[in-house]
Amino acid sequence: MSVPLFIWGFIQSFIVGIIIPLVKRAKNNYILSSIFIAIALNILFQYLLRYQDLKFDVPEFLVAPDILDLWLPTLVFVYINAIMGKPFTKKRLPYFLVPFLWSAALTGYVLLNENLTFRAYIGNTFHKIDLVVIFLWKLFLLIKGYRLFRFKDISVKQKQQSILLWPKMLFVFLGLLTYIAFTTMLHWGIVGTNEPNASNEGVLKLIEINYLLFTCSIIFITLFFAFKYPKILSGLPLIKNMEESDFPELEKHQRELSRLMDEQKMYLDTELDEKKLAHALGIHSYILSKLLNEHMGKSFSEFVNEKRIAEAKRLLRSSEHDNLTIFAIAVDSGFRSESVFYVNFKKFTGKTPTQYKKMNTTDTKEKVISA
Repeated sequence: MSVPLFIWGFIQSFIVGIIIPLVKRAKNNYILSSIFIAIALNILFQYLLRYQDLKFDVPEFLVAPDILDLWLPTLVFVYINAIMGKPFTKKRLPYFLVPFLWSAALTGYVLLNENLTFRAYIGNTFHKIDLVVIFLWKLFLLIKGYRLFRFKDISVKQKQQSILLWPKMLFVFLGLLTYIAFTTMLHWGIVGTNEPNASNEGVLKLIEINYLLFTCSIIFITLFFAFKYPKILSGLPLIKNMEESDFPELEKHQRELSRLMDEQKMYLDTELDEKKLAHALGIHSYILSKLLNEHMGKSFSEFVNEKRIAEAKRLLRSSEHDNLTIFAIAVDSGFRSESVFYVNFKKFTGKTPTQYKKMNTTDTKEKVISA
């Protein structure tokens, strides 16, 4: 029963990890993808160590699952932060310090231990310390993660209750990882031996089944939310949860951005990109990205194309521009090509430019006749 579960878990996790960045190339999606790749590798090593001779042939790989057990909850925690409005920046790098240092310690231990064997390592003092470190690290991340869901403004929390189910389920998953680490630590702390016996085998089998079921559950959870809330794979934060100190500067930049768009109509520049707009604002590109993604809830392309489509709608409604072709209107609205214009016009209005023009021309004639 366990072997098919290991194989299924590895294949499913690896495939999901590969597919996610293909949906949309975004930093948050890469983090989510790395979570599934870490799960897949962990399952693979668990299978090879439990059911193959890897633990005897290459005992150095005994610490591979433990290293992944350090990085997996860290990635989950960083991803939860990102979708809760706190993107991965240099401020989040210290969270990788413990996994990095302890991974180095584990690697150094197995490489420098010339007499390393499976039976000599599993259950020894260093192994028990390793399990304690993994549990305490997961518990620390769990406590830090809990604080993310404490909102000062209750009304904001209520409005976002449905979309918050996704990060909450990830938090539950983090809790399950902590529970697995606790049961494993407790088992080896009490048993303290790898010698097989009836009770020992039963407990190990229970831990193994819990590990597989709980770890693989994240696959179903992700697929469910991806279908119900496609926004989770958009790469954008699900909610606005900015630091209070960020708001004054961002509000000022937003006012200047509105001036550049509404008065100078920079969106009409077909060569406009994020770097060029940031330069016009006098800020770095990453600040503009933060302003648009976290403060306004839009990507750069969505923000600019929305302005361009509004201009195109104005031109299509205007009788003074009846002689303009659709391509001319596309260019005059800031689009480089007619095909991109068509796609975005349909996206924002639900109609093609021709349909929109015909409908508004008909409405105008009817108003004139009735007058």
